[in-house]
Amino acid sequence: MSMHAHLGSRRPSQRHSSSKILMAALALSCLLAPAMAQEIVTGGLLGPVKIDSTPGGNLLIVETGSGQHDGTVQLATTFGQRFLLVGGLPSVLMVEGLNGPAGVADAHRTLYVLIGEGDVRGDAPPGVAVPNPDGLSSAIFRSILAFEFYPVPDEIRTGFVLTEDDHRRLADGEIVEKTNDDGESVRAWLVADFRDLEPDAQFGIRQANPFDIDIAGGLTEQDLVELGLEDLGLSAAEFYARFDPASPVGQRLRERTSLIVADAGMNTISRVPATGGRIRMIWRMPPVPNPLFPTLGGPVAEAVPTSVHVVGDTALVGQLTGFPFVGGVAKVWTLDLVTGARAPYIEGLRSVTDVFTHGGATYVVQVSNDLLAGAPGSLLRFDDPSQPPQVVGPVLIGPTGITYSHADGGLFVTENFTGTVRRFQVD
Repeated sequence: MSMHAHLGSRRPSQRHSSSKILMAALALSCLLAPAMAQEIVTGGLLGPVKIDSTPGGNLLIVETGSGQHDGTVQLATTFGQRFLLVGGLPSVLMVEGLNGPAGVADAHRTLYVLIGEGDVRGDAPPGVAVPNPDGLSSAIFRSILAFEFYPVPDEIRTGFVLTEDDHRRLADGEIVEKTNDDGESVRAWLVADFRDLEPDAQFGIRQANPFDIDIAGGLTEQDLVELGLEDLGLSAAEFYARFDPASPVGQRLRERTSLIVADAGMNTISRVPATGGRIRMIWRMPPVPNPLFPTLGGPVAEAVPTSVHVVGDTALVGQLTGFPFVGGVAKVWTLDLVTGARAPYIEGLRSVTDVFTHGGATYVVQVSNDLLAGAPGSLLRFDDPSQPPQVVGPVLIGPTGITYSHADGGLFVTENFTGTVRRFQVD
């Protein structure tokens, strides 16, 4: 994923692909307007993208990095302390901008880290993939990595840095193990590797750009009976299973767990078994009619899914939509993860980059309120998806991720271009 690209002077067939549209959108969103005074929890980050929270109420932040394979996952407290969990993740400067880690999903002892698009170009000439001339390669771009920590991430204070040789070993299917001077350790492995490129009738080549990840699935009552844990209850059993994934109940939960991924390049929502295995597409989002055609843009715009938030067997899917970024076209969808049925949930939005539910309300992050004008973004609250929202954060600069922490009842939003995380008190 790129954070510093622009629309540039590429041919229209190149300029409008989902991947480049998202890069351009994120870049445009930082052009105008200083942010309103909001509480900054932590700053000085290098391209923070998505954010999640831990059982301890701390924050997990993924950074794109500077392009020198220095992407990270950071652990931050809600009062501003920050500790490295994983460093040395793929980060490279491409023609379109910076690319690196894109998302993180918390499973207590295990973190699933999504690595975004990387170092293969499909734009010169059309239909031909060429090596990226602007940065070093990594074999684990466009993948999901699992990191299993001892002790749990909430207790880690000295993180672990991957080397380029570790990247190769992970890509080869090896487990990489590291220990720090405090006796803490991590085991890492590759869960899934997404297809980099595929032929496309419109663009010649379409590139994968995995952009968000969430966890689906859980134990059943029958699981507890079979494991002799029926007196424990599902909630307690799942907490213990995530704390001790090597236990029988932990292994059973992992077998029941899927990782749901939004791919902003392929315009797909996919299911990936947490134990590894076949990636199954749940929904390929169709193009969106462009009401400005033929004045501006083509007859349709790219769908560009940018976020996925799982609630039970349903995912809320945030849709940015592509050039010409028409206001009122973006949506949040409901997607049944079992049947694949989908329906619009919130309509009339602009450039959605994340969605989250808490306390009966749905919160939507928009990277910009008017992308072509370079306007700032916003945080919206919907108590009723059919009614106008409350504007919680009216002026945000490049917001891309949102989560909630039970530690202090706050919502936390990443601002990609300012390198900050901001708090909005909701409880």
